[in-house]
Amino acid sequence: MSENFQLLQQLAQKPSARAWFMNAFSKVHLKITDTSEEFTLLNRGTHLEVTNGFHNPERKKDFLARLGFDPAGWYARGFIVPLQSENIRNLVAVFADDVVDAQEEYRIVSFLVLPLLKAALSVPVLRNRVMLTFLGIDPVWQQALIDPQGNETQQVTAQFTDNQWQITPGYQGQPKCRYLIKPEQFLAFQQKVHEVELQGTSSAWLSAMRWFWNWRNSMLVRP
Repeated sequence: MSENFQLLQQLAQKPSARAWFMNAFSKVHLKITDTSEEFTLLNRGTHLEVTNGFHNPERKKDFLARLGFDPAGWYARGFIVPLQSENIRNLVAVFADDVVDAQEEYRIVSFLVLPLLKAALSVPVLRNRVMLTFLGIDPVWQQALIDPQGNETQQVTAQFTDNQWQITPGYQGQPKCRYLIKPEQFLAFQQKVHEVELQGTSSAWLSAMRWFWNWRNSMLVRP
């Protein structure tokens, strides 16, 4: 049993950590980049389960999924969060007092926001120009995480080039869009994805698009 596996199990047994993750995620695939380990965190409703390797709970495909339009499957197979062992240790430290205040929630999100962005943009459907146009996603934008003092932290620029997303530190160029994300807005997005995953239908994912557009526009500023 590796140190990272033990630390993840420790997090899963910590009431504050368990509640935080179960409120936001149905399932997370973790790729530990410095050790090449792979883990799955599964929200079982009453507890958080940690397993070695990537696992997807079995589900029934609806009519649209059987025809090939399967957002739930795309998300389940492609959403892999890259973290380092240091990130796991930092999360353990944040939850050590079993209390999550505004500053600690910011710290948690600051560890996760960029890995989760990379995971989202690695999903194949978000590397398709037709789907990007359909979803209204700009090929280049800037984003930052707002800390409790109102500072713009974790500044990055995302750009779609040669059918791949490139994420570079800092504000680069003059894109049309910049998104300033508060920790509670980040958590609201994850909660919405969790809700849609529980419904498990293609129509639920489609109906969530309007919510996503409104959520995204609530954070939009012009550079």
